[in-house]
Amino acid sequence: MKRHLIALTVILLVVLLLVSACQRRMIAAFGSNSEIVIVTSPRCADEAAALRTILEREMLTVQCEKAFTVRVIASGDVKAEQNRKNIVLLDFLDPPGRVSDKILSLAGADKDAFRQGSLNRKAVRERWARGQVVMLIAAPTEDDLGQVLATDADRIFSFVSAEVQARLNRSLFDAGEQQALSERLAADYGWSLRLPTGYEVDESHTSERVIKILKKRPARMITVYWEGGVWNDRAARCLERKKMLAWEFWDQDEIVEGTVEVQEGTFLGHEGVVLSGTWENKKYTIGGFYVTYCFTCEKCRRNYVVDASVFAPGLEKLPLVRELKAVLTTFECCEQEQD
Repeated sequence: MKRHLIALTVILLVVLLLVSACQRRMIAAFGSNSEIVIVTSPRCADEAAALRTILEREMLTVQCEKAFTVRVIASGDVKAEQNRKNIVLLDFLDPPGRVSDKILSLAGADKDAFRQGSLNRKAVRERWARGQVVMLIAAPTEDDLGQVLATDADRIFSFVSAEVQARLNRSLFDAGEQQALSERLAADYGWSLRLPTGYEVDESHTSERVIKILKKRPARMITVYWEGGVWNDRAARCLERKKMLAWEFWDQDEIVEGTVEVQEGTFLGHEGVVLSGTWENKKYTIGGFYVTYCFTCEKCRRNYVVDASVFAPGLEKLPLVRELKAVLTTFECCEQEQD
């Protein structure tokens, strides 16, 4: 009896070690951050084409560029693409099919909601690879799926965009992080950003409450500015500060007036204003795209301008903007009132 117990214990330990080893061997997801792989069945050719159109909508940066690069795998072969970063499984559920069965399998507790049509979108993280998101888009019948794609196009685009950005946010530091630098920013200036490797900090303008952060080739630029007081007209103040920072601290950059978009929004839970548009430098005949967040941190009574700009001639700007947005999501303001 004792021998049997020892043998059983050994077998269980071996199984646990094998399972642990398999978990450790989950590879990192690969592919472009801006690539979406749609895996569907041959019966969903029209629906896949509609989804592709939704996701490849054009966005204006310096020029028009597609929001995402989309590939459609119509064979339903999930396994061949299962290590990609951004995957969409698309199908209708009745009658059952290879892809629809996989969708219901991944839906988990939401399986019945998908069958009933009360839910048609869900994201599953790191199903087959580290740093991956698998997005499920489905409806009970073919007509239902066509209706969802026709009437909810903007919501679907927002869902996919948010999940792609969130995936990038989570995997941003896979290649390393400058933790000591982030801690010093918090200690010296009362705010912090987590910075991946490759970003450099320019502290030559700290007396003017300006910190510049740069990553080269192609150029990704972050500016953090702060001041006290009350901003009664936040949008006007935001635009003024953006213009000032561009001109005075980035060698006479200017915003291109006809491209400016001003929106009320939030930044990490803080109510604020979001600016976006193109910038130019007439002295060097160059330009790029920017997004600027202006908000008040109530706990430390500071107004912040946090700006992200890119300069990448001949390259798409949106992938770089997404990277900068991922960095900016790590911003933290101080825990107490600052001078």
